[in-house]
Amino acid sequence: MQPKSFIELHNLVLENKIVSAITIYGMKHRFFISGSGNLCRYKPRSGIRGYIIGQTDFDSYKKFQFKTDKTEEQKLKTEYNKIAKYKKLAEQATFSNDWIEDCKRLPTFEEFRTYKKENEYGILFNLGITTGNKIDGKVISLNRIAKKYLGAIQILREAIATQKAVGTIISNVPFAGYEMRISVEQRGDGIVGFLSLEYKGCGNGYYYLLINDENFIGYDVD
Repeated sequence: MQPKSFIELHNLVLENKIVSAITIYGMKHRFFISGSGNLCRYKPRSGIRGYIIGQTDFDSYKKFQFKTDKTEEQKLKTEYNKIAKYKKLAEQATFSNDWIEDCKRLPTFEEFRTYKKENEYGILFNLGITTGNKIDGKVISLNRIAKKYLGAIQILREAIATQKAVGTIISNVPFAGYEMRISVEQRGDGIVGFLSLEYKGCGNGYYYLLINDENFIGYDVD
């Protein structure tokens, strides 16, 4: 059912039944209700800011997109995507350690169907891959870091190639609004690469592990 008025559109967005619309000019507007209760559309490529819309905007919409509930199969696949990410990236590594081998042994989608998933910290915690946190699956590439700290990444790449621990490579340098530290340590028969992004002057932050020759991935939040 298409909304017949601006107020009806407002209510359907509030009820999370309509998520977006196409204008007569072919533009897509994504909707949200602001903290003050106004019907708004997001700014392009933003998920937190936008503009209040009114009757004139409503008159320009020709097609509305209603939210569709995902099937159980779709929900399962969405949940598995994060597991698949760790598994796929680990399989690209030319070096190894116990954690990377655990990532490689993560279940396939068919195996995941029968896995007991319920846990307050999430499936990756259950499987012993992360501590279960908001950076699960978040990747930071070596190329991104190299744009600012090329020398440090060259040392890291050499450590990966030779599979030798070199200790702290770089420490307490600014990166993405945090203080960054990178190190490579020996763990058992393999090397482990660490990346920490901590709040300035504070021992808390976000912690990543080197999952292959090109990427760090989320592991812990403190």
